[in-house]
Amino acid sequence: MQALTILFLSGVLAFPGSTARPSNEGTTYDYIIVGGGTTGLVVANRLSEDLTKTVLVIENGGLDNGTMSSIPGNSGGLNTAAMYDIYSASVPNLGNRTFLVTVGNVVGGGSYVNGMQFDRGANADYDAWAELGNEGWGWEGLQPYFAKSNHFDPPSAETTKEFGITYDETAYGHGPLKVSIPDYQFPDMKYIFHSWDNVSIPHPKEGFVDPVGVYFTPNTINKATAMRSTSRSAYYDPIVSRKNLKLLINTHVDEIIFESNKNGTLTATGVKFTKNGSSNQTQAFARKEVVLAAGGVFTPHLLMNSGVGPKDVLMAAGVIVKKNLPAVGSNFQDHVANYMNFDLRDLSPESIPGLSSNTTFNQTSYEEFLAYKTGPYSAGKANALVFMALKHFDSTFDKTVSKIRSQNAAEFLPKRYAQDKQLLAGFIKQRKIIAKQFSGTAAAVGEIVIQPWGFSGIANNKPLSRGTITLNNTHPREYPIVQWNTFQNPIDADVMIALTRYNRKHWASGSLARYQPIELSPGPQYQSNAEIIYGSIESGSLQPSFAHPSGGCSMMPEELGGYVSDELLVYGIGQLSIVDASIIPLIPAAHLQATMYAIAEKAADIIKRRA
Repeated sequence: MQALTILFLSGVLAFPGSTARPSNEGTTYDYIIVGGGTTGLVVANRLSEDLTKTVLVIENGGLDNGTMSSIPGNSGGLNTAAMYDIYSASVPNLGNRTFLVTVGNVVGGGSYVNGMQFDRGANADYDAWAELGNEGWGWEGLQPYFAKSNHFDPPSAETTKEFGITYDETAYGHGPLKVSIPDYQFPDMKYIFHSWDNVSIPHPKEGFVDPVGVYFTPNTINKATAMRSTSRSAYYDPIVSRKNLKLLINTHVDEIIFESNKNGTLTATGVKFTKNGSSNQTQAFARKEVVLAAGGVFTPHLLMNSGVGPKDVLMAAGVIVKKNLPAVGSNFQDHVANYMNFDLRDLSPESIPGLSSNTTFNQTSYEEFLAYKTGPYSAGKANALVFMALKHFDSTFDKTVSKIRSQNAAEFLPKRYAQDKQLLAGFIKQRKIIAKQFSGTAAAVGEIVIQPWGFSGIANNKPLSRGTITLNNTHPREYPIVQWNTFQNPIDADVMIALTRYNRKHWASGSLARYQPIELSPGPQYQSNAEIIYGSIESGSLQPSFAHPSGGCSMMPEELGGYVSDELLVYGIGQLSIVDASIIPLIPAAHLQATMYAIAEKAADIIKRRA
């Protein structure tokens, strides 16, 4: 990987020709981007293409050049050294347990620590964003930006034939992010993937064209190097020498600086930040815009610590209220996961469990990767997915739809919705869209990840429950309070139960009989609806998050409880925009990575138009 030249800011820095504000320490840039993760580095790259514009990126994490994340074969484990050590509030419907909040704390953010899946939601998922009042954010408006971000490399002809892989290269683009279906596949993948051949769900040739069904998907792997492709490797490393772009690492942004005019209108003019481990706070200023890209959890947190958010939350934490915006921290969403597991007999010795149990196989595989960039370590742990409409896995889907439409929405939402007509109106409009998606086949509701062994993660991709992000009242600058409120709406549990039963049935089918599967988690002893949820909680397989936290600063009209306009500007505040997963108004049925690259590419164009 190309060596990096990083500028560590510790005092007053200046670009040639820039003018620092005389009344404050610090340097002035055209743009300050808070967060050097997936979206932040994309936007930084595009804004700094104009060499007359200066860009500062501030990232809390550091540069990780290790192999825990960069080697694809390691992607099945959590690289906790490159993640925040943050846990959620106890979740009432999950046994009052707390859960790890999986958020990257590294240059590259989530793109550096995720499972490398590169898939998109259905057209209907993005058309829902437009239906919620966001002009230009439907599929037609986003499609060019999906194409702009990536470049696809297919598997070899031999692998394609042996494993029955289909793809369509024209579905992708010619962008900097390298994605591929690896040449290496574990031998059992051909049997486990093709166990779906006779199942009555769609079998599209290419998931990036038709995302509902079963198909192989790319991983974010650069085929030329057999290494993980990230926002850093794709968007930052190649342009590190740009004189108008500076990256500050291991630095925490403490607060957004605002100026107020005589009418009380706020304008974001800069940020206050502190080098990790230091007590010396520094300031930097933005001529044009402060761009928030701190992610689905930490962007709402930063806003509230800057005095922007729900008045009651800020006052309870002793934060001076500068702008009362009740939407901040609401509409928080994630996919709900159940990591089912099956013991399989007669797996090939060349398998994922074999890497753990057979020292010789593991060592020779690793040596093969180091020498030739081939073999088991050149591939991710999963590159095939099943996305299903509700009617594909639940024969009583029509009853579920009726139940959604008849519910008293406020009864199954956080209390603040009953107190805020705009928040409630926004959710009711979302619910109408979700009910429509539940009744048809245009968008997926359930997901099953196909792996070449017995680990079989499933997810409810369309939860009706809504979480919150709030401040720690005693220490507001410490990690925020993340509350998923999983299963607050019981329909979410119904969907998970139906999907769990469906996955059990598939593993018990004749197409997988060669493996004689035995369910390990949650366990076959849990049969009733209540038992399935209880057993999944007790076994630890049920998780409130699929590592896709989003929605806490939603892009919707103000009258629908939105916080950000379709131009990505925060309502009522000048020169402040948001470009990360917190703007997603309704979570799509997809791993979010490809969507976030598209959002970032589109965001860069929107911001450029304001220049």
